[in-house]
Amino acid sequence: MVAGVFSYTAATNFGARADIAGAARSARPSPVAGRSPDGSTSMANAHPARRPVTASPASPASPASPASPGSSWHAVPGSAVTAVGDSVLVASTPALQQALPGIYIDAQVGRQFYTGLSVIAALKARGLLRRIVVVDLGTNGTVTWAEISRLFAEIGKHRRLVLVNTFEDRSWEYEVNSTLAAAASDHADVVLANWYATVVHRTYLLWSDGIHPQPAGGLAYARMLKAAVDKAGNLPEPPAARPRVR
Repeated sequence: MVAGVFSYTAATNFGARADIAGAARSARPSPVAGRSPDGSTSMANAHPARRPVTASPASPASPASPASPGSSWHAVPGSAVTAVGDSVLVASTPALQQALPGIYIDAQVGRQFYTGLSVIAALKARGLLRRIVVVDLGTNGTVTWAEISRLFAEIGKHRRLVLVNTFEDRSWEYEVNSTLAAAASDHADVVLANWYATVVHRTYLLWSDGIHPQPAGGLAYARMLKAAVDKAGNLPEPPAARPRVR
């Protein structure tokens, strides 16, 4: 089931719409403090040189695999996954439905991270937030640590989170990717799906706007995300709380 997405025909017309996410032009322009992948804090007042984010990526070339023969590693079914995102997820929806049959997708053009948090809360209230939650919300504006904290609170301790980073020649790209990489590094139950690393050397997979994947790009996105979802689904469960001894 897919909620809040354009049809496949509309999703494949991104090449003629370089400014498909009109809301992106009105994205919050003020920079916020962000953490680089090494954990340091910096202000993104200007767009730094674009560079890959390498903290805990899911490899785009090969799916997650068992750590050793005989391990309990397993592929995660789409029925265990809820994905919330923006226009990049809209464009990738057809490929994702094939890679993860049964996935629940709520994606909308122009959606920002703070708006997506309200969507996640509403899905949770309706019982539609599944065991694996994918969040792809970095295309249209910045991501703050307060928003990351709120996301963790909504997800809870018994779900696994996949954060998808972004590829776009916009002022907030590095800041968003650094924040997401740090969040994944700091939390054992979070996996970073590295869309930047997947596409940075294969921009021919994108439409002329340099942001939205063409159908072939959607397939690459789906492979990347499937590997990240499988990795998240095979993370160990948190230890049960021990009873307090008085």
